[in-house]
Amino acid sequence: MSFLNDIEKKVMVFDGSMGIMLQSKGLEVGTCPEEWNVTHPDKVKEIYTAYRDAGANVIQSNTFQSNLMKLSEYGLQDKHYDINFAGVSLAKEVMGDNGYVAASIGPLGKLLEPFGELTFEKAYNTFKEQVVAVASGGADIISFETFTDVSEMRIALLAAKENCNLPVICSISYEQNGRTLMGSDPAVCAYILHSLGADMIGTNCSFGPEYMIRVAEIYGKTGLNFSIKPNAGIPQTVDGKLVYDETPEKFAKYAHEFIQNGARLVGGCCGTRPEFIAETSKVASESNAVSFPLNVDFITSSTKVISFEDIKRTAMGWIDINMEETLKKDLMAGDVSSITDTAMDLMEEDYGLIAIDVDVPGVDELLLSHVVKEAQTYLKQPFILKSDNPKSLEAALRIYKGRAGVITKASDCVDEILYKYGAVNVGGFISNEE
Repeated sequence: MSFLNDIEKKVMVFDGSMGIMLQSKGLEVGTCPEEWNVTHPDKVKEIYTAYRDAGANVIQSNTFQSNLMKLSEYGLQDKHYDINFAGVSLAKEVMGDNGYVAASIGPLGKLLEPFGELTFEKAYNTFKEQVVAVASGGADIISFETFTDVSEMRIALLAAKENCNLPVICSISYEQNGRTLMGSDPAVCAYILHSLGADMIGTNCSFGPEYMIRVAEIYGKTGLNFSIKPNAGIPQTVDGKLVYDETPEKFAKYAHEFIQNGARLVGGCCGTRPEFIAETSKVASESNAVSFPLNVDFITSSTKVISFEDIKRTAMGWIDINMEETLKKDLMAGDVSSITDTAMDLMEEDYGLIAIDVDVPGVDELLLSHVVKEAQTYLKQPFILKSDNPKSLEAALRIYKGRAGVITKASDCVDEILYKYGAVNVGGFISNEE
């Protein structure tokens, strides 16, 4: 069996909520849900079995919050590997050859710099530890879900791609305004994550299925395969408990519309039980997979996009070490604080793109990455990075929050770096003199 082969040919069915099922089995408030993988394995297997029997082709492991940061809040950091391994291996026992196990990995629950204290390196290493553990347990798929910051998802995806060989699903949660909490819309997220190597994009949680139709339409226009897992409506508090207002039958009707927009993996999130998945499975079994032309030729920031064709027609501002003597002096001395002033000046102009060139003899190879990190805090336009230094380019592309354009003298080494980070050589479209 091959998940990637299957998903190209047919619509498959995801499972539903793990949390609501654990609560129905007796999970108490304040208890770590993932600890049940080692303390109540039979009950966890019962949940997996219920979703399998309801028609799920792909079930997610009970590992959503079992990263080192979250587990340490329960004093369970020393059980990190065991909890993740058990969560996946129990699911594998249940699914056997009847489907696939996707290792569920959620966000870390902390804000990345500069909005919080979480560094790229800390986030990467935390995701890496969990990816290695769930892969060891026998996962067929890595499923990153419920992320609200595409920058954090980028880090998670890099950790997966660099530390295992499993297909990766990247599922984002959007607000009712159609954007993430950090302002990224579904198209931006799709372009960034696909370019970085995601095997499937997706959306889950947030709201009920009616609010996800627009996301499905946008994803469909990219031509990419995607997954979709809505909540069972918008919950209300009744007698101190969350109650969801959607019925399984009404919920499943939306699955048909999702599939018509190109969804290849449909299921449920918060509030959905096996009966929701059973109804969804009926719809999926009666539906043919729908495909659309691939439409992903864009460079992006974390919030804005420019098509390849429009690059040559778009006004571009420059951060150029060779054009500003004061800036050059500061940067050569290792002081990137002056980038703030330059960025502020560029913000006042009507530029659609920002190009950055700090290549001069003797400059620190990490300078470009430092400048990009500082500049993207203020400038929301897509960036084009100009450099002939492979190490400098890789360091900058690794931390850039979007899909960058690059101007460079092509070489095999640089081409590999561009491919790895989804960057695009746009040198044929523009020049420094424009």
